[in-house]
Amino acid sequence: MQRLMPYVAFPLVLVGGLLLCYSLFAPLEEPALAPFVVMLCWTIPWMLLLEWWTPFRQQWTESHGDVLTDTIYLFLIQSLWPRLLSAIWITLLASATIWFSENFNFFSGQAWPQDWPLLAQLVLALVLAEFGRYWVHRWAHEISFLWRFHAVHHSAERLYWLNAGRFHPVEKILLHIPETVPFILLGANAEVLALYFVTTGIHGLFQHSNIRLKLGPLNYIFAMAELHRFHHSKIIRESNTNYGNNLIIWDLVFGTFYWPKDREVTEIGLLNPEYPKGFIGQLKAPFHKGKLDKPADYASNPEKYQ
Repeated sequence: MQRLMPYVAFPLVLVGGLLLCYSLFAPLEEPALAPFVVMLCWTIPWMLLLEWWTPFRQQWTESHGDVLTDTIYLFLIQSLWPRLLSAIWITLLASATIWFSENFNFFSGQAWPQDWPLLAQLVLALVLAEFGRYWVHRWAHEISFLWRFHAVHHSAERLYWLNAGRFHPVEKILLHIPETVPFILLGANAEVLALYFVTTGIHGLFQHSNIRLKLGPLNYIFAMAELHRFHHSKIIRESNTNYGNNLIIWDLVFGTFYWPKDREVTEIGLLNPEYPKGFIGQLKAPFHKGKLDKPADYASNPEKYQ
């Protein structure tokens, strides 16, 4: 079973989570609550079990003084902050849609294919959201101003399920837009959005997990841990690859897919050893005038950062 688990763990938890989410729609009467139940009662227990049972790297099982910081990020920035942002987008966009519809007969907010099977709607949502997430993420590595906020995510010195939520709240705003705004404008239903957030929640925890995973051909579909660990590499030519959030398809399309099958990632994290490790320090870090370690001139001088 332990030899088999690296191949089946992610598909098992993902499919089980989606089925559980679907089964909760009727009894909860509020689809938006279903992802929280799935994450707390299904996904997190699996993560704890699998990281203990079949870790990818033993030294990553030991605390780096990061558990409290990552717990704060997971609940404040990854869970509560997006709910507030969604309420803001819904209010603003609903008003804008009504105004355009009444004055220009321009848009009615009913373009989403509601008659498609729910699974097909989920695939469409993943592909659409992934396109925007890909470019926001890629620009965060290529534009110095955006990197200052994204560096918070790369400050993790080990990968384990809890630091999947380590994002600066400013960057979270940018990442949240392609995950919500298109679906509000197109009129996507609450059920498909719930399934989307279950998928991205489960995938995100596995993507950053310290679990021995072997997805084989599925690595050409999902942006899973085998690929994403290279994205956290201290070698910048490796970290500037595999930008996918859930799917890796846009990395394949735009030439940033990276999967050396003959080795594993070595060191991860930032080059700057003085980067803050606490939550408050990391909130302030992007506004600090000191030099950060991600060079804006990497594209013109890559040899300097090998």
